[in-house]
Amino acid sequence: MIKPVVAAALVCLALSTASLAQSGAGWERYDDRLNGFSVELPFGLFEPSAQSDTPSQLFLETDGDGQITLYSGDAAGMTLDDFAARLSADDPNREITYRAEGGSWFVLSGFSQSQIEGVEPLIFYTKVLFSADGERFSGFEVSYPVSDKIRYDAIIERIEDSFTRPR
Repeated sequence: MIKPVVAAALVCLALSTASLAQSGAGWERYDDRLNGFSVELPFGLFEPSAQSDTPSQLFLETDGDGQITLYSGDAAGMTLDDFAARLSADDPNREITYRAEGGSWFVLSGFSQSQIEGVEPLIFYTKVLFSADGERFSGFEVSYPVSDKIRYDAIIERIEDSFTRPR
């Protein structure tokens, strides 16, 4: 017999998967051959944004306020702590509420407060992987309105599961 809590979790999972399918999201692999990493992204739900002179790739939600940013580059002799500290200090409107790390990766997550009155705070989730030799990094960040947390949990999990470190 399935316990009520387990049954509720299965229903939530089914609904989140169905909402992704209904939204037109087609998961496809994004390969960055130049920097040697790849990740699955929900194209249709997100589309690339035209950018110039940036080392990152931005994907904007087609029918919402979320975004995914992919970035990579030279680790320049930085340690995981150095890199995490740099990301933490970049935006004074961010409050980091979660941090985890392993031998060659780290995760930062928290809230970003808007400076525009009436605009909902965003949740951000950042994961950075270092290459085996520690010379390069690849990273992604997903930012979305607090009210979309349940929907985005499934998106982040799939992105994180498919994300590879640079060569």
